[in-house]
Amino acid sequence: MVEYLTERKALHMTLQSLLEQRASLRRQYVDQDKQLGQDIKQILARVRELDQLDGTVDEYVPAEEEQDFSESAMAEAMGRVKTRKTHIRHDYEAVAAQVERILKEMSAMTLNDLCDELKKRCGVEFASPYIGIHKAIKHLPNVKIEKDGRKLVFSLES
Repeated sequence: MVEYLTERKALHMTLQSLLEQRASLRRQYVDQDKQLGQDIKQILARVRELDQLDGTVDEYVPAEEEQDFSESAMAEAMGRVKTRKTHIRHDYEAVAAQVERILKEMSAMTLNDLCDELKKRCGVEFASPYIGIHKAIKHLPNVKIEKDGRKLVFSLES
């Protein structure tokens, strides 16, 4: 029992250390990003000054577009990071009615086809289609679920 407590305490201390390192790295990254942003602004301002002294046409990013540039660059960088879909609350009884209507028209449908049809007709999109459809069909006792290989096929019982 003593070994368990000391190992657990050691793991807890290691975890705390790693979390502190992670927070430190994030702060360092934010500070470096801010510094680079300031350096870019200074360089652009200096280029504008030189262009005004020479009387040349400004080919660089105008002042009002600087922020848009930095935001677009940030958005591009953040676009590479995989993000979760936002959680949207659905009225599953209404979705169930739509599912029933779709299944009456189309007979049997796979999970992906059913979700695509819901999105097209009603604008309903689930973060997790499997969970969303199952929550909706809980309200429909006459829906039959079968497996075709790895795919789920939904249909109405006759």
